[in-house]
Amino acid sequence: MSAASESSQAFYALPMVDEITLMIETDEGIIRRTVMPALPLPPDVERGVAAEQAIRFAAALWGMPDFIFDPAHEASGSGVREVGDGILVTSGTAVMIQSKSRQQSGDAPEKEANWLAKNISKGLRQGAGSIRFLSTRLVPMRNRRRRTVTLDGTKFAWVSVVLVDHDDVPDGYTPVALPANAVVMMRRDWEFLFDQLRSARSVANYLKRVAGESIPLGTEPVRYHELAMADLAVEPPPAPRWAVKGASTVSVPQAPLEPAHAQETNAHFLLRTIQEDIALSRLPEEQELARIDVLSRLDSIPVASRTELGERLESYMSDAKAWAGDAVRTYARIYLPIDAGPFDSPIVFMLASVLNSTAMEIFGARIELLHHDYMSATGQENLTTVGVLLTPGTISGREWDTTMKAAAGDLALHPDYVQFIRDQLDSGLRV
Repeated sequence: MSAASESSQAFYALPMVDEITLMIETDEGIIRRTVMPALPLPPDVERGVAAEQAIRFAAALWGMPDFIFDPAHEASGSGVREVGDGILVTSGTAVMIQSKSRQQSGDAPEKEANWLAKNISKGLRQGAGSIRFLSTRLVPMRNRRRRTVTLDGTKFAWVSVVLVDHDDVPDGYTPVALPANAVVMMRRDWEFLFDQLRSARSVANYLKRVAGESIPLGTEPVRYHELAMADLAVEPPPAPRWAVKGASTVSVPQAPLEPAHAQETNAHFLLRTIQEDIALSRLPEEQELARIDVLSRLDSIPVASRTELGERLESYMSDAKAWAGDAVRTYARIYLPIDAGPFDSPIVFMLASVLNSTAMEIFGARIELLHHDYMSATGQENLTTVGVLLTPGTISGREWDTTMKAAAGDLALHPDYVQFIRDQLDSGLRV
């Protein structure tokens, strides 16, 4: 789709309980988007509790269970209190969740506005207090994969999110004086973001992008689509000086206009399948945080690029299965962040015709060379490079087996060894 003109706008209708229809004007015509209401809550569970469960469920379903944590607990003089209503953790970012539910709204807009102001303010205070608590000590927490991970709150950039579960928000009600790291939205909007992006890291990045900006409650889908339209108009960056012949520079929107579920194909969700393979592999408990970090780095691949990635890997897999030669046949697809932050990684996806010692040696060598070349080209310290190897399945019923490796920091590779790898693979920074 072409970039939108400066006059492009998003129009909306806002019945708070029913679905929203957005009419988005682009250079190529009007696009219609439907935002569904929040998931219904079970009638036999207290509404506040049910809403908290639904919030964590949506993040686990459309993000990953590994990234969403149940509330922590703090001993107090009167017993034990919950710290937050859930925490979303990806590389370098943690989202403190507070949920506020209105059991039964009335027909007096002023009364409802007062309830919203009181409870949003309370949620913001609770979120700030919970962040302070988790930033002063190591806290073991349990994620939705039912694994215990010890979190160090000082290692994260925190975002505080208050999610409102309310059936009849007064038209135009706007929260005021939001802290710079805070976002307030409807429970429906939280579910919309996860359904739109199907990526916990993308949702966390979006929340950081809009934090501190107050908008009428319930209009988050409008803000999202306005940012999506603006992203379409951004020119791609120039190729970095270290890019080699054959590499292509691709600019994709931070907020994709097309929802992830618009491309519900095996190719588009192949990355999620790879992530699930890694998530289900056996690791010692003390390595769970490292696993989450790797999953999050894989999750950094833009949503808009995942269909192309999946199609390429499916093509490689087909060729690998058809290979009948004696030698190991390999294929590789490499992603290189142009302006990498501390939680962005070069990523190599490799396909091999068989899983044996030769394939593993080639896989390891590719990771080492990519890591060395990227670190040398960019001067980035504390770099982590992630590698994923797919091979035809040896387990009954599986199409492929998944192997993951990562390289971190200065590998201190001898120059002769680096040249040997380069000569053998005839590859450097290439896609």
